[in-house]
Amino acid sequence: MKTIIVDDDEISRETFLFLSKTIRELDIAAAFDNPEQAIRYVGNHVVDLAVLAIKMPVMDGIELGHRLRDLNPCIMLVYTAEAESYAMAALKLRAAAYLLKPLNQEELAYAVDTVNLLARRNEKKIYARTFGYFDLFVDGKPVMFKSAKAKELLALLIDRRGGTVTTEQIINVLWDNRPNDEATQNLCSKVVKTLQKELTDYGIGEILIQKRGVRSIDVKRIHCDMYDLMEGHYDMKNCFLGDYMIEYSWAEDRIGTFWKRASLFGK
Repeated sequence: MKTIIVDDDEISRETFLFLSKTIRELDIAAAFDNPEQAIRYVGNHVVDLAVLAIKMPVMDGIELGHRLRDLNPCIMLVYTAEAESYAMAALKLRAAAYLLKPLNQEELAYAVDTVNLLARRNEKKIYARTFGYFDLFVDGKPVMFKSAKAKELLALLIDRRGGTVTTEQIINVLWDNRPNDEATQNLCSKVVKTLQKELTDYGIGEILIQKRGVRSIDVKRIHCDMYDLMEGHYDMKNCFLGDYMIEYSWAEDRIGTFWKRASLFGK
């Protein structure tokens, strides 16, 4: 769970960072002492949880929470404060927890459990259809991609079934007629950012995983016809009719694998 903390008090930030080391669900992305920095960060990155101090100069945690929700309606909020005075305001923002300082391990762990429970309850259902034309559905509705290349990149990542894809590999597939030079690498970077934005706009930005120049997809979040076939689900026996992501020439080489897999159901 990608997490940021925003607190102008250095001791409070350090305490949270120390306690969070033992909570495996937390992936601390950044810590800020300035709310404006946090706003800029959330505007450009996927963040699942924001831990916000209530009392801060210039902008308090409640206003910051509103600003972050404007950027990412799905972001979970946990507030920290010296007193219970702002608990009602936090409740109106549907905060997952309200923790009194100084923080302790038990209360923080309980708050994270609450965040996880709420996140699972609100989790969107994602379905990728690959047999025939490629399409992505969120809660039963198709994602209307504005960028054809961003959609193709997602198709490639889904095809890799959680495996990582480097910039060079993306270029070789999506722009096989272009040299792997700085201009093409910049184009690739732009498409990756576009895909991230389009997914975030549909509330599923977290399915795109990026680390150290490689990208992958969180297959645990996605239901996919091809995944079901490869995992041996019998009800997929008649779903594969020989077409797979037919709009993408690079997908043709995979068809033989799926025919072989489908043939096993008849034995």
